This record gives sequence, structure tokens and C-alpha cells, in this order.
Amino acid sequence: MKLPNFIIIGASKCGTTSLHSYLTQHPDIFLCPKKETFFFLDESTREKSNKWGAVTSFEEYQQLFQPSPDHAIIGEISTVYYSNPQAAQLIYQCLPDVKIIAILRDPAERAFSDYLMHQLIAEKYEIDFERIIDKNNYFVKLGFYHSQLTRFIEVFGRDNVKVLLYDDFISDNAKFLEDLFTYLGVASNVKISTEKRMRENLFPKNKTLYNIFVKSSLLNKIVSRGLPKILPAKIAKNILHIYQQIQKSVTYKPSLSPVERAKLIEIYQTEILQLQQLIDRDLSKWLQV
Repeated sequence: MKLPNFIIIGASKCGTTSLHSYLTQHPDIFLCPKKETFFFLDESTREKSNKWGAVTSFEEYQQLFQPSPDHAIIGEISTVYYSNPQAAQLIYQCLPDVKIIAILRDPAERAFSDYLMHQLIAEKYEIDFERIIDKNNYFVKLGFYHSQLTRFIEVFGRDNVKVLLYDDFISDNAKFLEDLFTYLGVASNVKISTEKRMRENLFPKNKTLYNIFVKSSLLNKIVSRGLPKILPAKIAKNILHIYQQIQKSVTYKPSLSPVERAKLIEIYQTEILQLQQLIDRDLSKWLQV
């Protein structure tokens, strides 16, 4: 029976989309082709995720991993598990020996990034983040890392829960991957292409130009996939570079204001200090306004 040896539980907006791309390049890792299976959730929560293709049976879940080579270790990435109160126990019931991996980001920045992503999905380009900052708000609650991580440590034990930091992922992704590969017990010197990065939350300076150059999936496909098939590689690459520069020129990346950050730090301070002690890492940067 082929089932995961490790599960990356999140948190969301901490680089897991990019990480999914990187891990699939390792010859000794088989990563579930479906990012976010929603399988290890309580039934009512999983039903709400059916519209996103939630896996609802153990047989269906098991089938996802059957194509894995016999020599490979198997993994899944599902960021919804991290904050779900029942997920740790549900995972343990099926996979008691699985390794749990969590990637954590400055909770204030994570909350803001999550908010921006949802605004873009809803095509709401007005940003009013300060209005929703409250300890009970959905985006804010997902940053209570210590409370959420403790559930997994209590179930699986500290040695079977690996905590990684998004700061390390950004500053030196080669070293980050080497550390992760060593923990998983696979070759750590495999060359991984890390050019593809996580999606950025880019907002329109001009909605018309944004719709043409950023949102148009057809134009994106033509430039990134179509032109390389009919033009010399160098010309296609130059056109793609110009196109990407145009995309940057018609968008901007919002940033968290000092006032908003101060409010979030006040909410997160106790949790950050507790987490710092739990994982034995200096998180003082997360407490800076």
C-alpha cells in the first residue's frame, strides 16, 4: 500500500506552491499531484471543500499515490490541515508514522498576503486591511502558530514534526531545500531549479491594462508557451522578458503599513514568544514594527 511518508501541513501563504514545484524535481520524491486533497478534515469541513475537489474516501486518497516509483518517498502538501483542530488526529489514525512538516512565516505578513490573495480572487481591488484586523478575523486567526503547532506535536511527538521558516526559504532556498531533503532522508545535493517562484499579489494600476496583460490567460499562454514553438529561442525569450516588464509596469505590490503591523504584533506577541521557545529559533524580527 503506497501512502505518504511525509505531509507538509502549511501554513498557507508560506511558499508551499513554490515548494511543490521544487519537490517534484527530486528523483527520489513522489509528491501527490493534487496539491490540497482536503482528505484529513472532519466530514463537515471536507464537504465544504467539495467545490475544490476534496478527496472524500480512503480508496480515492490511496489511488493518488499508486503511480509512485517503488524507491521513492511519498509526500503530500495540504495547507488546510495546519489550522484544522481535528486534522492531526485524523492523520495519525491513518498514518501514525508519517513525518509532519510545517513552514511558518511572519504572521503579520502572512495575514496581509492571505487577505490580498482573497481580494484578487474576488476581483476586489480596494484594500482596507486595517478595518478587518481583529483576533477573531479569519486571516488573523491563521497566524496563531504556537497553538496550532502544539496539536501536531502532542499527537506525533516533537521529533516527528519539522518546523521550517519562510525567512530561510526566501534568503537561501538552496540551503533550505538541503535541510529539508536531509530530514526526509533523500539525497541533499540534487540540483533543483528554483526560478519558478510563488505567485505574487500584484494589484492593478490601471484595470484595463491589467486585464489585458495580467489576467488574460490566452495572451499569457501565447507569450510563454506559443511563441517558443514558432520563434527562435532567443527572440521568444526576449519577447517574454518585455512582456514581463509590461506586467510589472501596470501593477504594484501593496505593503503592510506600520499602523497595521503594530496592531497585528499586539495580537500575535504572546504566540510568537511561545513559538520562539518551542522551536528554539530567534523570532524577534517578527516583533518589529
